[in-house]
Amino acid sequence: MKDAIKRRPGMKIGAFCAMALILTGCMGQDPVDSLHHSLEKAAESEKPFQEEQKTLKELEAKESQLYDSVMKLNMDDYKKIVALSNKALENVSKREEHLKLENDSMKKSETEFEKAKTSAEHIKEKDIKEKADAAANHLEKRYTSYGSMYKEYKKTLELNKKLYMQLKDKDLTRDDLDQQIDKVNASYEKILKYSGEFNEQTEKYNKAREDLYDAAGYRVKKS
Repeated sequence: MKDAIKRRPGMKIGAFCAMALILTGCMGQDPVDSLHHSLEKAAESEKPFQEEQKTLKELEAKESQLYDSVMKLNMDDYKKIVALSNKALENVSKREEHLKLENDSMKKSETEFEKAKTSAEHIKEKDIKEKADAAANHLEKRYTSYGSMYKEYKKTLELNKKLYMQLKDKDLTRDDLDQQIDKVNASYEKILKYSGEFNEQTEKYNKAREDLYDAAGYRVKKS
């Protein structure tokens, strides 16, 4: 059996920097206060996202082991192929559950971001407004990248389901198997592309947020 399928385990997903914030200087401005509050709430809302990332990585590693085990077998070991494929299908179902929880966390974060954008519109100080707009721009791109990654990951799970259902079919041809593996690999490539974009925008946002807080009169400590 063909044994070259690309995987997602080990892919690092960028998260908001954890920050301890001390009020100083010119923080009597309500729009800036509101902006800060919404941005930090957005970061807080992503804690479940980060936990689900860990769980998904663990499940992906287990699924990869199951896949490798199946690919070492031939049709003389049909019962083992079926048993391992069923375990892999259970793994896919678990990943679907945790992916939903991950996405729910990101949706809550994005809701807080929309509040932040509204607050940014009312900032009068030019320098602070420019930095707020820059941070918002990177954050918006970050959510867009995540949305693409999420949709593609859902697609990958469906492709994996089909793959393991095919592996239980005694009449499966090598060509059909190769075609399905190629589809899975192509989907994983897209996930890696979107995750790279997501991580890049996360890094840029974290820097832009530091610049914004500094300009607004916050002394920022990373924790």
